[in-house]
Amino acid sequence: KRWLEFIDIEVAGNYVSQYDVANQSGQTIKTCYTTLEFPNGVAVEELKQWNGRKLLKDKIPPHVQKMLEDKDLFDEYDALVEACINEGVGSNWKAWNIKKLGEVKDAHAPKFEAKGVSIFVSHKQEYISHGQHGGHTEHFRWIEFVDREEQPNYFPQRDADTKDEQCVIS
Repeated sequence: KRWLEFIDIEVAGNYVSQYDVANQSGQTIKTCYTTLEFPNGVAVEELKQWNGRKLLKDKIPPHVQKMLEDKDLFDEYDALVEACINEGVGSNWKAWNIKKLGEVKDAHAPKFEAKGVSIFVSHKQEYISHGQHGGHTEHFRWIEFVDREEQPNYFPQRDADTKDEQCVIS
């Protein structure tokens, strides 16, 4: 797919396109049907369905690590991870709960914003058909850390605050 962007630079003087293929970071999230790509200045941490809490605590993705180093955000990140693990899950199954993750994000966002980084909780759902025998829905969730110096006007396509989790997005 191709398109043109027409930008009024008097209104958006320091505009940076989040869709510029020359500005992609190489980070991807693979869903069942889609490969999501992210621009430079956006660091992504996937919240896996299986063992997600353990993986979140044990390993920091390289782009997230670099942003934390560049912006001196390790303390804020550790507090965010702990809150996601303890407060961002449902009470029965301890699976990720998008509403609770949003509340955690809202509580921690000001500390990141103070250092020039916006955080977003994003999600995508895909229905997997089993043919005539029905199907199931796969859930993909992730946190986006946005360096506002590199991406001043970036907004995630699948932000949980603006996309209802009950809506299936393909």
